[in-house]
Amino acid sequence: MKKLLTAITIMLMVSALNAGFRIVKATNGKELTIPKLARDLLKYDVIFFGEEHGVAEIHALQRELLPYLQDSKRKLILSFEMWERDTQDVMDQFLAGQITEDEFIELSRVWPGYEQDYRPLIMYAKEHQLPVVAANVPTNYSGQVTRNSWDFIADLPESERRLIASEFSAPQDAYHDAFMQTMQTIGGHHIDPQSLEYYYQAQCLKDDTMAESIYIALDYYKKARILHFNGAFHSQGFLGTVSRLQQRLPKLKIAVITPVRVADSHNHKATAVQRSAGTHLLLMDEVEAQR
Repeated sequence: MKKLLTAITIMLMVSALNAGFRIVKATNGKELTIPKLARDLLKYDVIFFGEEHGVAEIHALQRELLPYLQDSKRKLILSFEMWERDTQDVMDQFLAGQITEDEFIELSRVWPGYEQDYRPLIMYAKEHQLPVVAANVPTNYSGQVTRNSWDFIADLPESERRLIASEFSAPQDAYHDAFMQTMQTIGGHHIDPQSLEYYYQAQCLKDDTMAESIYIALDYYKKARILHFNGAFHSQGFLGTVSRLQQRLPKLKIAVITPVRVADSHNHKATAVQRSAGTHLLLMDEVEAQR
């Protein structure tokens, strides 16, 4: 079941190798180089970089894009789905040089693929003294939600309750519909309707917690810009974490980078539905899903 929840977050498990991608601006379909993408993104307060976890080209783009987003006028903050709130102190200690990387890896529960996918981003933040937000809800709580709903949260002691968003909800909206539709595309699993709703609650709990973590960072670091990394489903179509942040800060300028799989990335013209997935699209060649 844990593997299934991971699959929902990333939409589909894909091969780490693909034939290529092309960056386009969603409003007009214009192709962008990385420097031009960065110039576009500097117009925004928060940038959501939706990814397919483990895809080498996406992580390479993240690494290459990062230096372009350092702006002398605004402090840059990195934020991650991949680290959870209870590891924030560990993150801060590592960035400050107070613990070793081996200790950081163990204590912060790094994701598989840390070495090649996320280490370059963390080390860049360390070298350039950029704050990093461990934004997500701890897995033990979201996992418990998938089994029994989130009713238990109200009874948690304050020391644990603060690790979860102060307010959370699971609306029956377009995000709910997209989540359920995605569940149906993942074959080989039968889940009863009530369990599906619990999985959706867990998804929303992550979204609300990440959105609140970003909100808190923006409140602490006045006029900063945040670059947040998450699985694409959490941000595509301006739903999920994006919509939860917009509820808190309606005037915030938010960019959303979303990968879109197409038959021929170099010749594809994005459709209206595809353009609605974000402010900027990564048109990527289709690959056969891993089995």
